[in-house]
Amino acid sequence: MKIIDMTGGILSLLILGGCAADPTNDPHGGGFFGGVRGLASGDYEVRQQELQGQRDESLHELRALREEGAYLETERQMKAEEVAQQRRQLASLKARNQALAKKIKRLRDSKSATEQHTAELRRQQRQLASNIQQFESELEQGQLSVQQAETRQLSLERQYDAIKDL
Repeated sequence: MKIIDMTGGILSLLILGGCAADPTNDPHGGGFFGGVRGLASGDYEVRQQELQGQRDESLHELRALREEGAYLETERQMKAEEVAQQRRQLASLKARNQALAKKIKRLRDSKSATEQHTAELRRQQRQLASNIQQFESELEQGQLSVQQAETRQLSLERQYDAIKDL
């Protein structure tokens, strides 16, 4: 009988020892007796609460990451819009600069043409002045007949009209 009492006492100690919750105890380990001990001591419930807390924390982190991702996507879109706006402004500036370069080229060409035209008019005007002076000198010296003088005067007037029409 002593053996039965002793066995019952040891079994009681084991059962009571198993009632104290051990958060480090893994309910999956220890086989049947470990499972019974885990149920009796509340290890399963403690482990379940720990896992639920980890799950809740992971869900909270996931939500925070999603919010940060949405914020970053919004930032990226805003930056992309700013870059697109700057590119449009740059394209507009380039187009205006090209138009200005074309205008400058036209003005240079026009200036060059005007300078050439002016130089030609000056050359022809000097030639006319020289011809007039020669005609005047020949008239004063009496070197021309009336008919030659009229022909020469008509020629000088035509030369003047040609210059005037340029």
